[in-house]
Amino acid sequence: MPTESQLQNGALRVRIRQLVESRQLPCLVPKHIAAGYGSSKHVCIACDDPITNAQVEYEIQDDTDGRRLTFHFGCYVVWQLECARLPGEGSTRQ
Repeated sequence: MPTESQLQNGALRVRIRQLVESRQLPCLVPKHIAAGYGSSKHVCIACDDPITNAQVEYEIQDDTDGRRLTFHFGCYVVWQLECARLPGEGSTRQ
């Protein structure tokens, strides 16, 4: 479960919104999510912090360009919430 602080983190929400609006981060509903504990080898695309071995890492594939996107679990949830808030994006966000 994402922590309350992640969901209420205004700076994180703004950063994700800016990444989405600039198309650096797509809005999409992933077809597949790989999840597990991090290894500190990957950086979260949303907050730019490493995903440690004590944190859950979500990995999805961006089907528009084949990139693998890695998120902290909480950052993933905030990303999906921000994408859902965008007008006209609908359930086939891409």
